[in-house]
Amino acid sequence: MIKKLTIAALAVVTLAGCSSKEAMLPKPEQDMKTVFNGAMGSTGQGKLMDERSVLRRSMTEADTDYSEFVRTEATQLERKFTLLPNPTLFMFVAPHLATNDGVPVPGYLTEFKLFTKDHYALPGEVAPAM
Repeated sequence: MIKKLTIAALAVVTLAGCSSKEAMLPKPEQDMKTVFNGAMGSTGQGKLMDERSVLRRSMTEADTDYSEFVRTEATQLERKFTLLPNPTLFMFVAPHLATNDGVPVPGYLTEFKLFTKDHYALPGEVAPAM
């Protein structure tokens, strides 16, 4: 009994000595803030915003011209947003017996749309129908 207790105590002491946090996890050379500032630049907005500003341009008068999309008396009845095609499908239901009462149901034709709801095209996305 004493021999088993001694072996168990020795095993616990041995394992406890190997499990220090500093030995398991290496100490990084830089902290997270230094890595972030190095990647994003030292300015508040960072290198990413500086690179985006090169791609930006100022708005021109043509960018704010919404006259194509505003309805007037002349364009009141024109369609700006056309419906995308949503074909109607037809299905024939063969004559059968109703499940509960066994009443005969004659064959019939039913129709349904391919998509559950209609979708609209953006202006200029689809050629106007003539």
